[in-house]
Amino acid sequence: MAAITITEIQLFNVLKKKLGEQEAEQLVGFVQSEIKEEVKRKSETLATKEDLSEIKGSLETKLAQMESKLILWAFVFWATQLGAMFAFLKLFIAK
Repeated sequence: MAAITITEIQLFNVLKKKLGEQEAEQLVGFVQSEIKEEVKRKSETLATKEDLSEIKGSLETKLAQMESKLILWAFVFWATQLGAMFAFLKLFIAK
């Protein structure tokens, strides 16, 4: 279903015929203020490109930190396993 678009002037002209000039002007003004308020509310909740780039940068930093921690723990685990393996080999070979 296609969106129906109407300009303020078209809306005013339609309403002027039905309601009168003053009431049409008030109603169009009310609609304009409601649209502006809705746009303001939407823009407060939506992220801008700058917001997204800041979030991306902080996420990349956190991922890099996590990656280095994972590499460190993998090395510690590997070194511990290697030490345990040598200890068991020494224990079994010594007997």
